[in-house]
Amino acid sequence: MSDSHFWIHSTWTAMKLEWLFIIVYIGLNRKLPSLHSLWSKHRFVTLVSILWLATVSLSYVTAPYYSWQNPLAVMRYLETISHFIFFLFLWDFFTHYSVNYRILFSAIILSTLVVMGYFIYIHFAFPHLEAEKHVFSMRSAHLVLNTHLHRIGYQVEATIAFATAFLFLNKQRYLAFILIGMLFVFLLWLGGRAAILGSIFTIIICLFYFWKTVSPKILIIFGIFTMVVLSVILYFHLLNLEYFTHAIQKTLHAGSLNHLLTGRIEVWSLVLQELKGHWLLGTGPQSYFFYLNRHADVIHAHNFILQMLGEWGITGTALFLFLLYKAVRQGLTLCHTDITKPYRFAAGLTILSLSITGLFGGIYFFIQTSIYLALAFALWVTPSWQKINH
Repeated sequence: MSDSHFWIHSTWTAMKLEWLFIIVYIGLNRKLPSLHSLWSKHRFVTLVSILWLATVSLSYVTAPYYSWQNPLAVMRYLETISHFIFFLFLWDFFTHYSVNYRILFSAIILSTLVVMGYFIYIHFAFPHLEAEKHVFSMRSAHLVLNTHLHRIGYQVEATIAFATAFLFLNKQRYLAFILIGMLFVFLLWLGGRAAILGSIFTIIICLFYFWKTVSPKILIIFGIFTMVVLSVILYFHLLNLEYFTHAIQKTLHAGSLNHLLTGRIEVWSLVLQELKGHWLLGTGPQSYFFYLNRHADVIHAHNFILQMLGEWGITGTALFLFLLYKAVRQGLTLCHTDITKPYRFAAGLTILSLSITGLFGGIYFFIQTSIYLALAFALWVTPSWQKINH
């Protein structure tokens, strides 16, 4: 399975799961999200959202590099609309129903632990495993895995941020620190620098936040556990940290900023070049894939702001960034005022961590991380069910 085929296949699969949630939600509740309530309580935000959707649609129809019937463009356009509708249904769900956030967050963590266990199984069960350019290439009739490892790192990064919610719970605090340390070691194995950077910011913020409330003994145990696990892995060669060490060497010996950023300056420059004459509405959804001068291995802009600018132009990007700004303000207002603080705090850290990584990667491009963002934003901006009913 090629990397492009994996991207296309996983996008359609994840979209089906989004719509499965939507259909089941409608079937069980026999209603749609209250658009009237949205309009009455958040009229200006609703108007901006409608304008943004109209801009995205207009960018799609007027795209200069392909016809509106192009299958990749159709996929990207439908994916964008699907994420927005999925977010609306998540917002309605968290607004009107009591949610066991502990179970929800535990399920997210468990899913990543399953993936981590699967990778460890592959590592030990298939000694003939070949690894090149952050890719596992399996020569097996029963098992094929061929995709960039750092995309799995995005999932691990999001899980580290979600796991910070349990640092607020005294009974789970020890376990949460150990879990975060274990996930971070796994992230080092995967070797994506951008995901590691986002996770480091998450961990630093947590350490500052809990510095006065967490016993020094817990922090010492966390540090010792992480160092012991890493030392055992390195001493016994249990995992191959070649990706991480290669990334460090590449960072230290970079001859230029473009080399340090693995060619991203060229990628970003290409977006700006192609936007000439199309600044208002951009070059359409998924248009980077059709730029004639792009590198064959690069399918997106590796920066979420430039990705939006390329696809939707200044108009769509400005509208979307305004919605992000309003969402951040809404969450900060709610963060200190209701009983879901641990989970809202973790959702905010997830948004921050993934957005930092998104300055250098495809966080807002790949559908898996986009779903994590939709969930995190819905948790971040929605007042708790208990608060609304009291």
